[in-house]
Amino acid sequence: MSRREAKRVFICSKYAGDIEHNVEVTQALCRMAIKAGHAPFAPHLLYTQFLDEDDQCERNLGISLGLQFMEACDEVWAYVGEGVSEGLRREMKQARCLGKPVVILREVQSCALT
Repeated sequence: MSRREAKRVFICSKYAGDIEHNVEVTQALCRMAIKAGHAPFAPHLLYTQFLDEDDQCERNLGISLGLQFMEACDEVWAYVGEGVSEGLRREMKQARCLGKPVVILREVQSCALT
């Protein structure tokens, strides 16, 4: 499968709390998706670079913008192995409303891209 034909995978996982750990988990999920030949999108890694997670309005904006990209995705991966945050719950609900397949992940594989 060429990258052009890669399945677009929306990555859902916790961000709040232990942010450093949660970012590492999300990066590992993205690596897993790439290794499987997919094109991952993790909006919480993007929007938190320029929106303030501690500002409720900006946080909601980031989640809403991410959900717009979900519409273009083929599948949603939801990592629930360390609990489900309010934002993650909102994303899973939206995925089901859109009729997107939701893959529930309870473990993250540490993998290097080779």
